[in-house]
Amino acid sequence: MAELPVDARHVVDELRAIRQSEGVSPRGWAPSESFERVLSEAIRPPLHENEHLAWMHRNWDLGALLAPPPARGVRGVVRRLQHRLIMAVLAPYFSRLQEYLAVSTRAVDVASRRVDDVATNQLRMIGAVRHDMIDFAHYVDRRLDG
Repeated sequence: MAELPVDARHVVDELRAIRQSEGVSPRGWAPSESFERVLSEAIRPPLHENEHLAWMHRNWDLGALLAPPPARGVRGVVRRLQHRLIMAVLAPYFSRLQEYLAVSTRAVDVASRRVDDVATNQLRMIGAVRHDMIDFAHYVDRRLDG
């Protein structure tokens, strides 16, 4: 890695020397098919569209779960009274739980988007390296002709 960037003239001179000594021409070289395999295996659905993250987005809000019961009649009055007593004691804890769920969902969402960005950038870089290698191979072929 310390020798990067590659000096094209030096590589061409070495290839000319090999061609003269062995009579073999490395013409028509192109990067291996491993680039295509890497690119095809790397294409996956974005992480931020994951079904578990979508479930978190749909279910982080506990507002409907903590709402007073809508029942009517004597049973409804008793349930609403129970709800009021329970909420008087546990409301601060439910509030903290609601905040925790909201922040956790946002944090996982941000992390998943960053992972998607890194994966996209890696694919771009692999494509750029492949393109550069093909350009270099064409350059070497043209220089060997001269």
